[in-house]
Amino acid sequence: MPYILSLLCWVLLVSCTDDAAWSPPPQVWQDLTIRVESRPVIPSIGNNEFLIIANRQQRGFINDLLIHVHSNHSSWKQAIPDGALGVFRRSVPIKDPAHDQLFVRLKRGDQEGELVFNLTPTTTP
Repeated sequence: MPYILSLLCWVLLVSCTDDAAWSPPPQVWQDLTIRVESRPVIPSIGNNEFLIIANRQQRGFINDLLIHVHSNHSSWKQAIPDGALGVFRRSVPIKDPAHDQLFVRLKRGDQEGELVFNLTPTTTP
């Protein structure tokens, strides 16, 4: 009986997950693929933490990358590296999750680039 009860609880938890979770498609800069994840998973009004994940197309540590981020309602802030594996974190304010964007400035050596990530899926007319 306890086995059936725990299985039923697990099924209920899985069925209650939010299907609205979405993350912006990855973008490429130099030899890096840049992905963005947010905490909470669905951006909401207020401060949201963003993880900027830089994957090198050839394996190895990323120790020469500097990342700054901002939203439509904040100034540039340096993202904090989470180890040398290409994960950077920063919290920025979001006022309108449906329309705000996350701006990511990347710097490596004397090369700089900027990417823009929508926080919700865009709809095409």
